[in-house]
Amino acid sequence: MSFNYILLEKGGPIATITFNRPDRMNCISVDTVPELLQALAEVRADPEARVLIMTGSGSRAFCAGADLADMVKRSPKDASDIVVMYLDYIRAIRELPIPVIAKVNGVAAGGGACTALACDIRIASDRARFGFVFVGVGLAGADMGSTYFLPRVVGLGKATELLYGGEVVDAEEALRIGLVNRVVPHDELDRAVDDYARKLAAGPPMGLRFTKEALNASLERSMDAEFDFETYAQTMCILSDDHLEGANAFKEKRAPLYTGR
Repeated sequence: MSFNYILLEKGGPIATITFNRPDRMNCISVDTVPELLQALAEVRADPEARVLIMTGSGSRAFCAGADLADMVKRSPKDASDIVVMYLDYIRAIRELPIPVIAKVNGVAAGGGACTALACDIRIASDRARFGFVFVGVGLAGADMGSTYFLPRVVGLGKATELLYGGEVVDAEEALRIGLVNRVVPHDELDRAVDDYARKLAAGPPMGLRFTKEALNASLERSMDAEFDFETYAQTMCILSDDHLEGANAFKEKRAPLYTGR
């Protein structure tokens, strides 16, 4: 599938999906979402891919959210179908079995902020800004997974404030409240994300996959259920070739070479 609104770079352990509408601040339209779903499916099917980076083209915006023209004067069925399609996209990010890094190079608003939330790690430029601005255009703050992910990331009280008011926060405030993992000078963003992605890509694929699966489910499972999963996951890892390689590399004081087996 050829892409008109995004870029997909594959080859080797690090894949990158780039929102590619810089003239529209990389906003997402109903035509963009099928491309994003296809790109995510291709990354999922790529046996070499160990990390995915999501970012925006240009220096102004990561993603300014959904194109408002798509939402106006829709029939009830059309409106529902659009909401479900956008949620399918968010779910596809979260369920990707490899780490996903949001490289937030500029404004992340609405669906762009929700895209960053759905990623596992958020590394932001000091020029980045974040806004869950749905109520400002007469929509619910409950959109694209915001009411699921945001309380889990920043806590219920702060999530309520951000979603009720549609407040835009800068990168330093985002870091202070835990919305992002790291803020770096804009000119250092590429290097910082590339370094971190390479570090993750060099890690044990099975171990990282189980870690992501456990974290995603941990807030819904009981302690006993989570312990059962940990028993399964760690047993599989103990029996893996990667664990043997990791132990040998530790003893031999060298970098391990993990294969995912």
